[in-house]
Amino acid sequence: MNENQKKILRILKLIFYFFAVILSAAFILKFFNIGGSDYFNGILNALEWTQFLILAIVVLVIGFVVLALIQTFFGKRSLTDNSASQASVLIKINAPNATLKSFIALLVAIGFAVLLNYILLSPDAVFVQGQTLEFGIFEKVLFGLFYVIAHFLVIVFGTRLVKGSPPVFVATEKGFHYEPAGIGSGWILWKDVTEARESAVFYGSTTTQTPVLVPVFGIKLRNPELQSKNAYSPLLQKLSGVAQKLNNYQTEGVGDILIKPSDLGKDYEKVKALFEEKVGQ
Repeated sequence: MNENQKKILRILKLIFYFFAVILSAAFILKFFNIGGSDYFNGILNALEWTQFLILAIVVLVIGFVVLALIQTFFGKRSLTDNSASQASVLIKINAPNATLKSFIALLVAIGFAVLLNYILLSPDAVFVQGQTLEFGIFEKVLFGLFYVIAHFLVIVFGTRLVKGSPPVFVATEKGFHYEPAGIGSGWILWKDVTEARESAVFYGSTTTQTPVLVPVFGIKLRNPELQSKNAYSPLLQKLSGVAQKLNNYQTEGVGDILIKPSDLGKDYEKVKALFEEKVGQ
């Protein structure tokens, strides 16, 4: 862990402590019914508004990410030099067969979408009669967000089940293409790569619920803004720009494209050797 990553970890801890204090204070005031004075009522109102603002920011960020992914899915494009894709293939790594996983994911997404449509069309069968009239704009926006996500996942998993997953990594004499989870880097020419080396970045962990350092193979591009513009939709370009800045800060300069060795499996060393051969020629 380098010094930049230690700073990020300290900031994350401060944010966590801030949230913990806000939530704990609001819970204590409500649970013990502390109030009766303008002072405590003012504190409770401030804490509730802080909780609401935090939740609203989270929903807005998630909504923006979802819209960016939808825009990318329905408007995939790559304006990069197609000569790389037409050159002789050096390495091609296909995604592992995930037909069963895609089928199960599709069934779950369909079930989620059916449930939301049932709630939308028959609200009185789910809620107490008249309860929906009490829902404010925030609850309606939140429901709409889940509604969009559910139907988008049906389309994504259905398409993946029918078409299959694209190759995770393809390298030719002219360049390479990396697409680990349906969002590709676009074709990148070897001459546009200025540096490539092993590093590590923080990723969220589903087991520890805390960020963990994950090994990556970091790539520095000559013009990352152009690559992002050519490969991503306008909304995803904004997310990509933020991610690249954060990744470059963590990796100390090689965070424009991050390749996870776990995506390449046993072929990782072969890909690493190819980058060492091609970069700087």
